Amino acid sequence: MFEKSVSKMKLSDLMKATDDFSNENIIGTGRTGMMYKATLPDGTSLAIKRLQDSQQSENQFVSEMATLGNVRHQNLVSLLGYCVAKKERLLVYKYMPKGTLYDQLHGSGAQGKSMEWPTRLKISIGAAKGLAWLHHSCNPRILHRNISSKCILLDEDYEPKISDFGLARLMNPIDTHLSTFVNGEFGDLGYVAPEYARTLVATPKGDVYSFGVVLLELITGEKPTQVSKASENFRGSLVDWITFLSNTSLLQDAIDKSVIGKDYDSELLQFMKVACACALSGPKERPTMFEVYQLLRAIGEKYHFTADDDILLPPLSIDADNLDELIVAK
Repeated sequence: MFEKSVSKMKLSDLMKATDDFSNENIIGTGRTGMMYKATLPDGTSLAIKRLQDSQQSENQFVSEMATLGNVRHQNLVSLLGYCVAKKERLLVYKYMPKGTLYDQLHGSGAQGKSMEWPTRLKISIGAAKGLAWLHHSCNPRILHRNISSKCILLDEDYEPKISDFGLARLMNPIDTHLSTFVNGEFGDLGYVAPEYARTLVATPKGDVYSFGVVLLELITGEKPTQVSKASENFRGSLVDWITFLSNTSLLQDAIDKSVIGKDYDSELLQFMKVACACALSGPKERPTMFEVYQLLRAIGEKYHFTADDDILLPPLSIDADNLDELIVAK
């Protein structure tokens, strides 16, 4: 059914597959809508994104589906199909059995504590590769604008797939060049680049900042807005805590205890440097996603996580912060 281009699906089939969008089938929530697990009659599992308050007309939505359906990369969640019915706008994706990175790191049952360092490094490299491809090699180039550990999904082998790219345009079609925010909203708390509050304009370096927060989650095991290891009177974010520790030469104290002392110390320190560089307050001081991917790949070289690249020629003489072609439209 899904081998060629993105497929148009019937609402009745999706309702049946989700048991009428039963609460029991909810596998994720976000500001763009609910995600449901769907089971087809042949037993195939899918993930259905039910968009909340999409402002697009049917023609606009169908056109956008054709574009997003052609955005294919091993580290992006593939859009398989869609449904338009009155005000309903639904996206159909492949189901990811390991759920979100957020759930693996912070979910009930302390799943993250059992995640070994090589697995965390593998996830970071694959996710960086997917985001770098969106920024530098995809045509059209795409800003994500809502990177978080909740939009990095994991397959059965913990291979990461970035989801929710391109959704900003589905929520606000007037946003034609995909740089201003959805109704003035930012991304999830703890992930938003500090300059956004001032400029109200998204940039590639804003995505880099958000990705840096994800890297900090991976190496510390901490949530972006709640730092369990910080002192009782600490009221800041994960980035604030890391900045404080860095200024007091205590950065090693932030590393998740479960990955220390297993011959990974050199990799951990290098990884922390990359994460901190991404989360610098000044956007011009941050690396590009291409550079982030190359740095992480070098740290994980001995594990052979990546084959020869399908990206990534370095962007030649291009200022990645000023790309007019950062769009999600033909």
